[in-house]
Amino acid sequence: MAFIKYLPLLLALPAKAQLFGQASKQQQYYLQQIAAYNMLHAELKQGYGVIKNGLGGIRDINTAELNAHTAYYTSLKTPSAAIKNNGQVKDILNYQSYINSLFSHITDQSDYVQNLKAKVLTDCSHDLSDLQNLLSNQLQMSDDERLKQLNTIHASMLDKYEFTQNFSNQLKTLALQRQRETNDAQTLNGLYENH
Repeated sequence: MAFIKYLPLLLALPAKAQLFGQASKQQQYYLQQIAAYNMLHAELKQGYGVIKNGLGGIRDINTAELNAHTAYYTSLKTPSAAIKNNGQVKDILNYQSYINSLFSHITDQSDYVQNLKAKVLTDCSHDLSDLQNLLSNQLQMSDDERLKQLNTIHASMLDKYEFTQNFSNQLKTLALQRQRETNDAQTLNGLYENH
């Protein structure tokens, strides 16, 4: 009889066992979902890492490229020693000195000569300014471009030097001819006065 007393409990046992079985299956299902979420989390974390590193790599590449470009353009502002020590630089400065010296020995004070002197010296001043800019950090040029510009300035200053030299020689020749003519005229006047 005691058995009957426990019969309802025994009948309820399979229902509880079934509930426990369902709970176990549901627990397994939850564990599987947690495992799947953990795998997804790991994959997402790895993906974000790849993106972060990829973007960082792109940033590093862009920074390196920007630095290379900046260095290149900065180098264009600085003339190389080959430009600064080029023999044409010394020639240009010497031509300027010779031109000044030649004009200082010209005694003709006519307006024509003075205007020509002023024009040549002004042009020389422009060439020297161009040379100074070329040798300073004011221009952004490659060495080849600087050499071409240096050749242009050199040719211009050489042209002025040769012109001034020829002009000075012509003035000296003209002054000598005038002196001879004056001497000849005085000699002739002296001869005519004596007769």
